[in-house]
Amino acid sequence: MSGQIAIHVSGLVKDYGSIRALDGLDFEVEHGKLTGFLGPNGAGKTTTFRSMLGLTRLDEGHIQIMGMSVPGDLPDLVKQVGAIVEEPGLIKSITGRRNLRVAADTLGLGHDRIDELLDFVELTQDADRNVEQYSKGMRQRLALAAALLASPKLLFLDEPLDGLDPAGQHAFKARLRQLAEDGTTVMVSSHDLADVEALADNVIVINKGKLVAQGPLESLLSASSMRVEGVEGSDAAETLVAAGYEVNVRDGSLFVSGRDGSGIIRALADRGIYPSEVKQARDSLESVFLGMTEAGQ
Repeated sequence: MSGQIAIHVSGLVKDYGSIRALDGLDFEVEHGKLTGFLGPNGAGKTTTFRSMLGLTRLDEGHIQIMGMSVPGDLPDLVKQVGAIVEEPGLIKSITGRRNLRVAADTLGLGHDRIDELLDFVELTQDADRNVEQYSKGMRQRLALAAALLASPKLLFLDEPLDGLDPAGQHAFKARLRQLAEDGTTVMVSSHDLADVEALADNVIVINKGKLVAQGPLESLLSASSMRVEGVEGSDAAETLVAAGYEVNVRDGSLFVSGRDGSGIIRALADRGIYPSEVKQARDSLESVFLGMTEAGQ
């Protein structure tokens, strides 16, 4: 990966009894980017987040965040890192504003940014309502405000969009995108691949506690296949398979592995098949993710 590195992890191993949650995991996170952290259920995403926050003790491995080690330098890191991991730690019996005051006091901070952050997460009008009256989306936005109290340089967010309605997701994603554009390094774990595809600059994919892929989102989604149109009802797929190509059929189109457009056209023409179009296909994050993780099953 290019650019300044905010997080470097190497050789992370964590066992829970006979279950190996992390198995020599390595990756890097680029400074000032929004990075999607992906993997199927049980891949080790939450364990990784907890390890980077010093909440889970590793069996092996090293973690460096902004040049400081975890857990050794955690006291110096605390005010530079914000996080929402698992259920946000909010006090539901008091108001949103009071929650932020309690969080600020716990961190040894003043209250001068509370109004600004309530405005940022669009909770100003609801700030003096008890949190037990908040929707899940409102609670997530309040948790984001709490995570931002210390103006952190890095945010860890574990499934922050889970359970939100479309309006809540839209509002939360807009805040995350703004934070990244303002220079905050944001690392988001999510099972919703469409959300990550819409948000992320970079992507890390893990499976069974190991790194599967990492890099800029656009590089992972770059055309690795050709889309063949206008061949419905023909034996085009069989022809291309016989010519040595890997072929998938989706929505009436053929997706042919590789980028050999001229070879595809020649193979079809030799059988009297003339497609209306042969062009590079941009893969969806879902198709790339499934291909990567299913290969590792």
